[in-house]
Amino acid sequence: MNMASAKPGFFVQDRFLYSKDNEKVILRGINHMFIWTDREGKTIPEIAKTGANCVRIVWNTRGRVSDLDNIITQCISNGMIPIPEIHDTTGNWDRLMEAMEFWLREETLQLITNHQQYLIVNIGNEPGADMMDSDEFFTTYNAIVTKMRASGIRVPLMIDADQWGQSEKNLLEVGPKLLQADPEHNLLFSIHMWWPTERHDAQKTGYATVQDRIKGVLEASVDSKLPLIIGEFAPVAAGGIKDIPYRYIMSEAERLNIGWLAWSWGPGNSDSPEMDMTVHSSFNTLVGWGKDVCVDNPNGIQNTSVIPTFIQEKNFDIGSQVLGTNLIQNGDFSSEEPLSNWQVDFWGGKADVQVNQGIVRFDIKKAGKESWNLQFKQKLSLREGVTYIFSMRAKADKPRTLNVNIKKDAEEYTPYANGRILDLSTSWQNFSWKFTMKEASDMEALLIYDMGGVPISWELCDISLVQARSVADRLNRTFQRNVQKNSGYFNAPNGPWELHLYSTKGDLLEVLDKGKGGEGMRQYPKIERSGIMVVKDLSK
Repeated sequence: MNMASAKPGFFVQDRFLYSKDNEKVILRGINHMFIWTDREGKTIPEIAKTGANCVRIVWNTRGRVSDLDNIITQCISNGMIPIPEIHDTTGNWDRLMEAMEFWLREETLQLITNHQQYLIVNIGNEPGADMMDSDEFFTTYNAIVTKMRASGIRVPLMIDADQWGQSEKNLLEVGPKLLQADPEHNLLFSIHMWWPTERHDAQKTGYATVQDRIKGVLEASVDSKLPLIIGEFAPVAAGGIKDIPYRYIMSEAERLNIGWLAWSWGPGNSDSPEMDMTVHSSFNTLVGWGKDVCVDNPNGIQNTSVIPTFIQEKNFDIGSQVLGTNLIQNGDFSSEEPLSNWQVDFWGGKADVQVNQGIVRFDIKKAGKESWNLQFKQKLSLREGVTYIFSMRAKADKPRTLNVNIKKDAEEYTPYANGRILDLSTSWQNFSWKFTMKEASDMEALLIYDMGGVPISWELCDISLVQARSVADRLNRTFQRNVQKNSGYFNAPNGPWELHLYSTKGDLLEVLDKGKGGEGMRQYPKIERSGIMVVKDLSK
């Protein structure tokens, strides 16, 4: 088998999923409603304690891609395969195209590329309230898969069943045809077994009992070599309708080597709290069926889940840097806890630190003798060979200097961006510089402000670190880049030029200045908004 060399990450062969190293992977995991209950991914380490090898990430088209990127990164860092899905399609077939458009956004495509070694993409959750015509099912999904492949997406794509994810008919009958039509032949199919005994209809389903249906559907998928998983199940259906034989689902899946994900970690299932696997989203609050599924049952997660070797050995690159994503956490100080993700250290100095409307103020009470006597810092992730743009705004009560550095967090000094000594004035200034990470990738690099040694208070806001190409890819590549450093001046081109102000996402905010050429050194204007100033030579 040589599929690992052909695919960047997971791939499907016959009815099984394989890792990039040709290791067979049987999914054993948990669904979690991140988009509504945990956009910061705080529960991920708790879910990992179960031994799950995957997490299905409930998301929607209104969620920020940067937040999704962070959750995906945390999943793989905690040893679990991330499976993001778009929930907007639940019970609504017509919104499948909206889901596709989300996956085809520039920033989402970059996210998928960055994480493709370990990512599975679930196109849309439970599309359609009714069973779709088989031709419609094929035509719609084939068009979506074709467009996603044409956009460079090569990871496994997961297709949910129609009729609220519960109908096996089109998966079994149309699934093989879709798999054959996929240019990558890399699809998974997901049935959601919301099949309570109270609502079982033997005549309609063709099975005498729910147990018979579970066994019959799973065996049919095996016979047709369909790469099927059970994407959702619980002890009850929506509205608390009873009972779903979840233990039988797990035992049959184990017998037939079929993957599954339980619904859901919780809390949050307001209409059916019996679905919640935990009381407070922590491993030690697993309760009832959740504890059974994760710990006690011989067919449960801890007894059957196998984490792929390449994940255990961390033989992958964490590509957590999406185009336009600010890699500084809470760089605008807008979190509920304004200083979350930041650390203040006093080493012989003292300062009062307060945040007001996105601006952090440092009232220096005791400066100390050295710059490192007062520090403000944050850990961040840098990848070897990537070029970044760092930007910030600052001012001081009186003119003063400020040391800013991005470096290795170690006693031995290893700079990544070359330290800057900034000249602060009493007016807001934009500071921005570009650097390339030339050292080995560092997932715990340090951004640090050394403010000691000078007894002058100062203010800071709009801190940003993005990949340089997130700007360059959107701007005219003929521009001449001149970013403001300490001097506050730029050299005007010989031909017509304009001074543009761009956002960190590459959007043009304002034309600040312009000239005919040959004006020599010119001073950057003072502005009251954040961004990156670029001199564009119009003659090129």
